[in-house]
Amino acid sequence: MKQTTIITKTFSRHYMLFVLAAFCISILLVRAKITHSIFFFFLIWNLFLAYTPLVLTTIMRHNSKIINKKAYFYPVFFLWLLLLPNAPYIITDFMHLKRETGVPVWFDVLLLVSFSASGILFGLASMKDMFTVISAKFSLKIAWIAIGVICILCGFGMYVGRFLRYNSWDILQKPYSLAIDILCSLTDAETCKPAWGITLGFGTLMFLLFHLYHTPKK
Repeated sequence: MKQTTIITKTFSRHYMLFVLAAFCISILLVRAKITHSIFFFFLIWNLFLAYTPLVLTTIMRHNSKIINKKAYFYPVFFLWLLLLPNAPYIITDFMHLKRETGVPVWFDVLLLVSFSASGILFGLASMKDMFTVISAKFSLKIAWIAIGVICILCGFGMYVGRFLRYNSWDILQKPYSLAIDILCSLTDAETCKPAWGITLGFGTLMFLLFHLYHTPKK
């Protein structure tokens, strides 16, 4: 019953996000019908991953035990931090945009923009929830500092996912190789510029978008 209540409240709070997600999947199905290709179907999985951080913060908001007890809060927060880059990661799927397909290029641009916007908005909604939790648990100042650091880490997570080709769960499956590749990418002369550029660029973008999205109560 409690899980059903949480799901209902989540949908009622963010129902337009689910409407947007449904629109994304609809135009993807239209594209598949026209082109007889399921090439972009990986976007559905990416969109699902973008939704997972919001699931965690929704559970936290409705379970004070997770927020109040360090033994619960920090593991859940760390898991959320690992999953959060999946939300804006969909932006990088623009690398798959091609001019020669069975549909006009504007259609694929619409498709990718729709999925990217949906992923980012899922992420921002989740970040707003986490901001509220951190503000209540610590202070407003710490919450803003935390969001700034989180955005930078999120930008780096996008780099790790797109260019180093690691997933969130690889921190458990391949911790050693992940650590080595991260260290090399940040220090090697050939990779440090794109690594730092993507990290700071997308991290700053996420922080600015969050600042616009977040509307504190007066």
